[in-house]
Amino acid sequence: MTNPSETDNMPFLKALLPGVQAIAREKSIRLDFSASEKEIMRYFFDGELQTGFSKLISSIIDYMPENNTVFISAGVIAKEGAEYISVKIRNTGINLKMVTAIIKYSSLPVTLFSSESSETTFEVCYSLKNSVNIHTVANGGAFNYTAVVKGIQTHFAKLNNPVARLSETRPKEAAFLTNINKCILDNLDDDRFDANALSNAMAMSRAQLLRRLKSLTGNSPGFYIKTMRLEKAKELLETSDLSVSEAAFKTGFGSPSNFSKVFTEKYGITPSQFRRINPNATNK
Repeated sequence: MTNPSETDNMPFLKALLPGVQAIAREKSIRLDFSASEKEIMRYFFDGELQTGFSKLISSIIDYMPENNTVFISAGVIAKEGAEYISVKIRNTGINLKMVTAIIKYSSLPVTLFSSESSETTFEVCYSLKNSVNIHTVANGGAFNYTAVVKGIQTHFAKLNNPVARLSETRPKEAAFLTNINKCILDNLDDDRFDANALSNAMAMSRAQLLRRLKSLTGNSPGFYIKTMRLEKAKELLETSDLSVSEAAFKTGFGSPSNFSKVFTEKYGITPSQFRRINPNATNK
């Protein structure tokens, strides 16, 4: 009889892919899974690993150009007299070696295994040692691949997604968010356009706007505006030959230095570094 504190991680990883495919497909990224072992038994796949893999896969996809692939492979290896599961995540289309924030963000024991001019391989090794008691597993702690998928979905949540989700069930709220988004985009290059300006434009008090927007998106108006500015700035750096300074001013950041600070806090890399690793950018 199998120890109830053991679980098969291959179904975990395989089941993860369909849930993430839809997210990756929005960026025209393909996910491919393979395993060197038909079956790998391991004790509880804990919450730290679930969160770490969510962050790692999300970060890699975040920096990849379109029409490329993330390959995920797994197998058992021997290291220092013990057995480990090795999960390798290889991306094509870009070398991410310089983006050290990817490893730091994941909080996993990640090693940059190898890199070519247009690809990178990350390896995560974790021990087969039991790390949880049977009681925790019996109460639903194990095999929670939905936590990984949810983490990735949260990472890639675009501001227009709530509109799509609400359009069928709550059309009035979808129309409200559409108006909010249009209002922000129409004033995106105005660095004075803030939460107060947005509430005035929507003919609402700031308290009303905060309450309604937060209930729909989980974000305050100020944070929502800043996120839209960053998403548009990142899009400009990905798809145009605007300079970093031009992208900053076009998206309402008062100065390139402030833009660089906020961009780095959000994406873990400076706008200039992002520009250099982006193959679509032509203005260095």
